[in-house]
Amino acid sequence: MSTTVHADAESSPTTRTSAIPRLLVATAGDRESRGAMRLAAALSARDHSDVLALGVALPFPRNHAGLFSMRTAPAIDEDDRRAVLKHVERSLRDLEAAATWAKQAMVGMPADVINEVATASHASMILLGAGRHKTLDRVFGGETAIAVMRRAHVPVLAAPSGVRELPNHALVAIDFTRASAAAADLATRLIGAGGRVTVAHVCAFGGAVHREGDLVDIYRTGARAKLEHIVCELRSRSGSRVAGAMLEGEPASALLDYARREQCDLIALGGHEQGLMDRILLGSVRTQVLRGARCSVLIVPPQAASE
Repeated sequence: MSTTVHADAESSPTTRTSAIPRLLVATAGDRESRGAMRLAAALSARDHSDVLALGVALPFPRNHAGLFSMRTAPAIDEDDRRAVLKHVERSLRDLEAAATWAKQAMVGMPADVINEVATASHASMILLGAGRHKTLDRVFGGETAIAVMRRAHVPVLAAPSGVRELPNHALVAIDFTRASAAAADLATRLIGAGGRVTVAHVCAFGGAVHREGDLVDIYRTGARAKLEHIVCELRSRSGSRVAGAMLEGEPASALLDYARREQCDLIALGGHEQGLMDRILLGSVRTQVLRGARCSVLIVPPQAASE
């Protein structure tokens, strides 16, 4: 359970009086979150969404030096929260669209706070920086984007710092689950004008020798038919340029290789309920993709697909 401290009244999100969707941008006011901020600004301008910029300060104690402070832990936390809020506000000054954004800072463990605020504010999506992929970060749980994604009940969009506009070519991994279909729908809504979507299924039995009518042949024929059906539906509903692709290989590697080769600037995946070993080993396809992607990554959890 996270420890939280509310933001100042003048910086708290305004009361919502309409069905306008809210975007939650999690930021420490650093360079790593600049891409997420720009994407939020572009989506807000296009879709008339309101935006909440959220900063999170880690609770006391954070390091050994702080243990010798004469101040109380709540006082230290409050000072740090205010400092984070000022940093977030300062980082948004050169982003014109952010002038109307609500800004808030809280104290707690980042992934917990981000997801709690997303739920409390009825956010339709969480946007945050993709972050630096350091080995030590993985060992000590510092990859905030992955931690948020594992607990989120709404779509999570992790963007590299250099992103400046809406995606032009989205790659959607489809495994025919409801969550992956929802990821495809959302990806078609996220792309910019004139953009395109490729819906890809990574085939099982990669490289297997098969004959007409055997199990492998039946599976691939059925998968191809389902893929074509989904492509046609997406074209009909969105009016976007949508194509299908059958890939082979280890799923994460196949998706990452295709995205690099075809210069995709968004990879979208549906989430899955994770078992104990998956949570321990972080071995899911979506985690591998988020760690290895050079572009933005969208994860749509099962809960969001159901809603």
